[in-house]
Amino acid sequence: MPEQVLLRGAVAFDPATHGFAFANAFVNEVLTLPNGAKITTAGRCGGMAYASLDYFLAGQPVPAWRADLWAPSRVPPDGHWLAQLFTQRLRDSFFTGSAAKFVTWSMHSDDETWVFKGVTRWTKEEELPRLMRSIDAGRPVVLGLVVARTLAAIGENHQVIAYGYEQDRASGRTTLQVYDNNSVGKVVTLTSDRDQPDWTASNGHTWRGFFLQDYTPRRPRVLTKRPPGVKDQVSTGDTVKLSHVWTGLTLHSHDHPYTHRDTDGLQQVTCFGGSDDNDRWLLVGTAGTPAGTPLRDGSVLRLRHVSTGRWLRSARGVPSPLTRQQEVSAVDTADASTDWRVEVIDDRPWTAGARVRLVHVATGAALHSHRASDPRLTAGQQEVTGYPERDVNDWWTVLELS
Repeated sequence: MPEQVLLRGAVAFDPATHGFAFANAFVNEVLTLPNGAKITTAGRCGGMAYASLDYFLAGQPVPAWRADLWAPSRVPPDGHWLAQLFTQRLRDSFFTGSAAKFVTWSMHSDDETWVFKGVTRWTKEEELPRLMRSIDAGRPVVLGLVVARTLAAIGENHQVIAYGYEQDRASGRTTLQVYDNNSVGKVVTLTSDRDQPDWTASNGHTWRGFFLQDYTPRRPRVLTKRPPGVKDQVSTGDTVKLSHVWTGLTLHSHDHPYTHRDTDGLQQVTCFGGSDDNDRWLLVGTAGTPAGTPLRDGSVLRLRHVSTGRWLRSARGVPSPLTRQQEVSAVDTADASTDWRVEVIDDRPWTAGARVRLVHVATGAALHSHRASDPRLTAGQQEVTGYPERDVNDWWTVLELS
C-alpha cells in the first residue's frame, strides 16, 4: 500500500467563536520601586489559551465581551473576574513540568550538538508527532512558542492553541492552524518546510520551535449560554441580564431586605458572580411607552425584577450598606423613584454590545458597583449603589437579551 502523501487533521475549534473577542494587550505590574516607578511585563497569553481551551472542552461559550467595553485599555481590568482568571491560568501554565522548556530551549541552539538535538529537531522529531496524535484524537493542545535565545528575552516567548495540521510529505511542508490571542478572530498558521529550521506565522512572527504544554482542564465560569449579538437592539419589553463592565458580575436582586444602619429596609440589590433567575430584569417604558419601543441614549425606563416583581429604585438620603453612597433597592410600587435614564456613548441606540450608564432621574446618581461585599449586609455579594459622581464603575452592558 503506498504511503499517504498528504496528512490532515483538525478539531472543530474556531478562533472567531471559541477565542476571546479582544487581544492579549494586558500589562502586568510586577513590582513598584521606592521612587514610584513600576516594573511591568506584557501579556497573559498562557492564561487566555488555557481559559479558552477550558471553555471549549466544557462545551460552553467563552464570554462574548469585546475590547471597546474597556476603552482605552481594551482588556478587562484587574478587578474583573475574567482578568483574574487569566492571571490564575497563566500561573497554572507556568507551574507545569513542560514550562521548564521555556527556559532550557531559550538557552539552547537551534542546531544539534554532540549532547543535544537542539530546538529544531526537538520540535520536528518529538513535539510535532505528539501534536498530530493529539489532534487526531480530537483534542487541541496548548503550544509554548519559543523565540528567545537568552534568559533576558524569555518574555518574548508565547503560548497559543493548536487545533489543526496539514503535512505534505512530498514537498516537506507542514502547516499548523492555531488560535493566537494576539490576532482576534483570525486563523493563524505556522508553516515550516523540510529544510527550514524555524516556523513562519501568518501574523508576521517567526518562531524557533514549539513544545506541547502540560494542561489540566478547569471548569469554567458560565454566566450565560445565550450571549446576544453585539448589534441586537434593546427595547422596552425585553428581559435582560446586565453585566457590570468593570468587574464582570451581574445585576441581581433577591427577596431579602437590607438591615444596615439608616436603611429603608427594602429588597437588596447586588452584583452576583454566578447565574440564576434572580439576575433577570424586565425593561418597562414610562408614560405608556409600548413594548417593543427601541431604547437609545436619553430614553427613560423602569427595570422590574422578574423573580419578585419589584422595581429597581433609589432615593436621596438613604445610605448604601458598605460605602454609605446612595442605596439602590427594589420596591413593590413603581413611581418617580424607579425611573432611570439611559446614557449611551455618542448618542447612539442601545444595542447589546454597547457600554451604558443608567442614571437615576430623581437624584442624578448613576447605577454603580464596585468590589465591596459583606456576608451579612449584602449576602456576600458585591454592593450596588447610586453614585453622584461619574467613574468607570458606572458602566453596564447586556449579558443576555430575550
